Amino acid sequence: MANEKLVILKMLEEGKITAEEASRLLEASGPTARPSGPPPTGTTGHSARASEAPRSNGQYSAGTYNSGDSGAYSSPRSGGLEDFAGDLGRRFESFARDMEPKFQKFGEVVVEKTANFADRISKSIDDHINSDTRSSSAPYGGAGGDFEKRFELNVSSGYNELSLAAHNGNLLVHGYNGDKITASVQIQSAHGNPPIELMRLGNRYFLNYDSDNFKKVTVDAYIPENLFNIINLSTVNGNVDISTLSADNISVNNMNGNVKLQSLNAKFLKAESTNANMTVNYLHADNAQIENVNGPIQTLDLDCANLMLSSVNGSITINMSQFESFSEYVWNVESSNAKVALNLPTSPGLGYHLKGHASLGKIHVGLTNMNYIVNSSTMTEAKSINFDSCPKKVKLALETSNAALQIN
Repeated sequence: MANEKLVILKMLEEGKITAEEASRLLEASGPTARPSGPPPTGTTGHSARASEAPRSNGQYSAGTYNSGDSGAYSSPRSGGLEDFAGDLGRRFESFARDMEPKFQKFGEVVVEKTANFADRISKSIDDHINSDTRSSSAPYGGAGGDFEKRFELNVSSGYNELSLAAHNGNLLVHGYNGDKITASVQIQSAHGNPPIELMRLGNRYFLNYDSDNFKKVTVDAYIPENLFNIINLSTVNGNVDISTLSADNISVNNMNGNVKLQSLNAKFLKAESTNANMTVNYLHADNAQIENVNGPIQTLDLDCANLMLSSVNGSITINMSQFESFSEYVWNVESSNAKVALNLPTSPGLGYHLKGHASLGKIHVGLTNMNYIVNSSTMTEAKSINFDSCPKKVKLALETSNAALQIN
């Protein structure tokens, strides 16, 4: 089922079918259960902790992990390779069922946004044909060129939310040690002189405009790095560059543009992209969910207690210099049709328990002082010899298909 949807999306991407045809094909491929949304997170200020992780710790494995038992991990194994293989196989079947609704979700997003974008292209063509009827005295947009507007808005202390969205343009948002939003907005209107303003309503700050009235909105903003509890950032058909922000919840969404996230601090971070190269560096988060479709993910120093990192048709590279802030880490790393590579640190007080599967690929584990429970070319389970006594424990569930899995 998932393969059929990927084929449909590939045909849409190559222009072999229309968005409407893709939508019908996706619907005809069969109904799927909708994935559950992220769990509720704290919204009472920076001192509040997220009440739940974005993924159940039960995703880690063939055993049972209880986050409330000081990292206690009980393995159900009492037999040999067949017991483990069967149990791990069931985990990966569950993984496939869990991922299928995600493929469906991304498919629906691709079809919906592609159709919407096609409608807007049509509108833009109509506007161009009728451009002689527009007023030449409009301050921007009348001649179809790019114009700039600048905004400044003071931010009060206390609980605050921020939403910034670009449209067919880049979104650049950087934090600084201040109390004012300063934004430069590049604009190309579809017709006339439509309104666009940086606004505040109560504790909500947002860039207010109707995207149907604009061909392009590019945002370059500097915002207070520590004054927002919830931050939502998005664009379509543009690059995203976000850095130096701290919040309870940070959400980043992009389609058809590269994504760079750097020096972010959150209790819960969610980043989604499609048709993009994604780079995530120096992230600190209690819980993080990072997804990319049709593009690679490259990371450096993801200091995340609970991490779900997934890619479809793109490689995943994880480089870690240290596991710094937490005593326990639970990571699920999943890729299809591309290589997964982890370069991990070693130290006497750091222990690993990893479980990996590479269907139609090979596994290479270069970590030293490991006790192998299962060790084959496509399936492995291994624990550091001193894992149970280590003050820092890292639990890794790793999955890839049609490519290699490498842990150094």
